[in-house]
Amino acid sequence: METEILSEIRNSEKRAEETLEKAKREKEMIVQEAMRSSSKLLSDNESEIKKAHEKKILDFREKARLIREEKLAEGKTAIKQSKSKADKNTPKAVELVIKKFEEAV
Repeated sequence: METEILSEIRNSEKRAEETLEKAKREKEMIVQEAMRSSSKLLSDNESEIKKAHEKKILDFREKARLIREEKLAEGKTAIKQSKSKADKNTPKAVELVIKKFEEAV
């Protein structure tokens, strides 16, 4: 009877050890899977962040190009207006210079 009890105890201990080993293996598998999943998520997020960053840069460059073109157009318009005003005043300026020259002579 004692041998049966000892045998049962040994079998129970053996089953407990096997259960512990199985649990350890499962734990390791779960941890490894979690690490793979988290690495994949990080990689995906980095990729998305990089794409968003590149899009912002492209948008900024486009906006800067449009502002540059607008400022150039404004500058050209101002130059045309100044030239037109100067062209209108040229005959008066020539007349004034000739008059001053004649007065001086």
